[in-house]
Amino acid sequence: MFPTRSLCVAAVAALCIAPALARPRATPTPAPTPTPVADPAIDKLVRAQFVQWQAGIVNKSLYAQQVLDKLSDATIAQTSKALAQLGALTEMVYLGPWIEPDFPPGARGYVYQMRCVSGNIYLWLALDPQGKIATILFKNRLDVETVTARPSPPAASPNP
Repeated sequence: MFPTRSLCVAAVAALCIAPALARPRATPTPAPTPTPVADPAIDKLVRAQFVQWQAGIVNKSLYAQQVLDKLSDATIAQTSKALAQLGALTEMVYLGPWIEPDFPPGARGYVYQMRCVSGNIYLWLALDPQGKIATILFKNRLDVETVTARPSPPAASPNP
């Protein structure tokens, strides 16, 4: 009876002490997403365009014809008034490329956050293959509708 009792005590001790001695496993740290690298020439263009739009002075020679067809003096004045309320530009943050399925081959798009004294706004700019501004948009938020989810990997088969 004595050996059985000591065996039971040893088993109970092992069950109680073993979990206390077990080390918790650290959760793996996800790999950081690489920061997009901005093109200095595009940075310069974006900065100049933003400041020009704030001032209401747009260099129309930089724009593609399809933009010029929609670009009225009233549109420039209205946009300028809204952008001027943000105050001076203090910082630009390149968020990454802007890809649209209907962009013509060779077109490139860029998304920036323009940080100003009194607020922020997002600037979406696309250049056509000739380097003309094919699209310029100012938005107060990022559109989640335009974000395309990556397809998930196929599920592993339950049979080995």
